[in-house]
Amino acid sequence: MSTTDHHGPIQHPFFVNANIISALPYKDARDPTLRSLIVFSFSSISLNNASTYARGLLFHGGMNGTRNCIKLPIFPDRLKMSIVYATRACTKEDIIRSHAELNAKVRDSQVAPERAEKVHDILDTYFGAPDILDSDDLNQQCMKINYRMWPALFSGPGQIPDLIYIDVESLVRRLLIRRHLLNSGSLMYKIIFDPAYRKLALRYFNNIPGAFSLEKEWGSFLFWGIDANGHRVRLILKDNSLESYDGVLRFELTPDALNEALAKRKIYPGMMLCYLMVSLYYGMKCLGGFCQVHDLTIMKVAWASLLREIGENGEADALEPVQTKELGGDGLVLSYMKTLTNELVPATGIDMLIEPNGDQSYEHYLALSKKVTLEEMMQPMLPEMYSVLYAASERDPFLATLLPEQIGEWTGLREKLMESAQQRRI
Repeated sequence: MSTTDHHGPIQHPFFVNANIISALPYKDARDPTLRSLIVFSFSSISLNNASTYARGLLFHGGMNGTRNCIKLPIFPDRLKMSIVYATRACTKEDIIRSHAELNAKVRDSQVAPERAEKVHDILDTYFGAPDILDSDDLNQQCMKINYRMWPALFSGPGQIPDLIYIDVESLVRRLLIRRHLLNSGSLMYKIIFDPAYRKLALRYFNNIPGAFSLEKEWGSFLFWGIDANGHRVRLILKDNSLESYDGVLRFELTPDALNEALAKRKIYPGMMLCYLMVSLYYGMKCLGGFCQVHDLTIMKVAWASLLREIGENGEADALEPVQTKELGGDGLVLSYMKTLTNELVPATGIDMLIEPNGDQSYEHYLALSKKVTLEEMMQPMLPEMYSVLYAASERDPFLATLLPEQIGEWTGLREKLMESAQQRRI
């Protein structure tokens, strides 16, 4: 399963391309059960997250050259720091307001009128459809939107698998409630409720990315709290409860209390607990991004050490073959769009819906994947990876200003891509 993506509309080049690449092997699949590409996406990101922008639509406006990338909000500004997991469903009023915002961007010469017409249609077709608006929350809406948008990103021949987004926090929440919170024999039960096991978890997972740091005060222990504004709140272990620093949020570490808190979405499982459950407990192979392959590997070592200390040698032995270093296509690019200045930039999912006139067939991407190298697929996203992996104070001034199209031109990738292009979209 891919655990690369953030839970939001499938639009950022990170996730569009990761799923295109993950879908390529399905071409020759003969197993009739392999009909769906399933993604366990993380919904604990804010609506304004730069690599997702679940708050609205992300596309190139067709004005002012290559840097004219537009963020068109659907949700209001006051919700931008809410996490997707805790966000209400978008409403008809939100869609109406987004249409008005798009018209304003046309008047301000940010979006070309012909592109705006298509974006208006995308808003109504995929985000404002009655069954989408009738959903319980944004989590459900993103699942439905992506299932519907995904096949529309492709044209021409080639049977592509369905794309099914399931946010991993909700999945783990359901597993805990149904299988673990009332099962005293479960390792997940023990790590949550047994003080001796929790003490070991505090020691072995401390300072691991995706878990927590007691000294540096980042991350959260097992679960995150959710405040009245839908923001994540760090929880610390205090006696037999999880509490926020200000004491406003407090959850007793008992099965009944956690069951209620999870069911009412007052807390959600953190990344550490999600990885423990899906990958290291149930043993699912998780295709990850450029951070996950590092973080999950370290967690595997920590979990194995903890298991051996408590005498669970059989569980530790069973953990050894679990793979944690498989990249899921995050940061690789196969889909581009051509700008007014004849440059090639990584396309967003919305771009692909706006301009479906070129060769966006499944067969095309399969053929292109055999012409470009792994290094060439990764190069265009290096500037964005750089901004994710390094703080502003740590970045080299020259490297921080590089653009994907410059890299493509200097490395010869643009020429290779143009040679294989038959129409505007390649």
